[in-house]
Amino acid sequence: PLTYADFIGAMAAYFKGRVQAYEIWIEQNLHYEWGNEPLSAARYVELLSYAFVALKNADPGATVVSGALTPTGMNDGVIAIDDRAYLEQMYRAGLARYCDAVGVHPSGYNNPPDADWRTWSDPSAPTFKGHPSFFFRGTMEGYRNIMVAYGDGGKRLWPTEFGWSTFENLGASAPAGYEYANQNTEEEQAAWLVGAFQMARAWGWVGPMFVWNLNFAPASGPGNEKAGFGILRADWSPRPAYSALQAMPK
Repeated sequence: PLTYADFIGAMAAYFKGRVQAYEIWIEQNLHYEWGNEPLSAARYVELLSYAFVALKNADPGATVVSGALTPTGMNDGVIAIDDRAYLEQMYRAGLARYCDAVGVHPSGYNNPPDADWRTWSDPSAPTFKGHPSFFFRGTMEGYRNIMVAYGDGGKRLWPTEFGWSTFENLGASAPAGYEYANQNTEEEQAAWLVGAFQMARAWGWVGPMFVWNLNFAPASGPGNEKAGFGILRADWSPRPAYSALQAMPK
């Protein structure tokens, strides 16, 4: 933690006044994002605490965002810890003292942003149902409830990565593990992204939102699993989501 804090502090000092926010790690509840070390929310919060102090000493005005967890839909404690369970463990380890905002990666899979995971069904897209991890709204509201329960409701959630995947008009089908994306259309991707922003504005407890992603289709090829989330096609032409976000009131 000390070595990491030294690095974070030096970086924050160098970019003081030019970088407004820092997210400390991402998806640390997933084994390969935690260096294949034993998963531990307490160890993460320890790392965060050192980074927070170093960063604030170097640039007191910078915003520190906790590393966004990934909704895994599993909780074996080895490959992954359920994101909600991990977030509670982070709070019990002192998270509230060491961040200005809470990071989140709310995945939507093949479900609209306003769908309620407890009741939503779609015969044309039957997979990824019945668990909040598969729903934008389920993840966002679940995190918010935990924050309020631990007395941290004054902070905002920052979706530092979110989106919906579709391979329509990319010239490729979704790769294994991402077949649900073949059930989404480009028009749905556009409507759902805009809808998510509208919901966040209405909630009032959401900070900046970062759509994932812009250009993985041209950068990595249309068959890459990341390409479906992109809002540009492989030839750099805009998808409907690009135009919808461009036209959306900001």
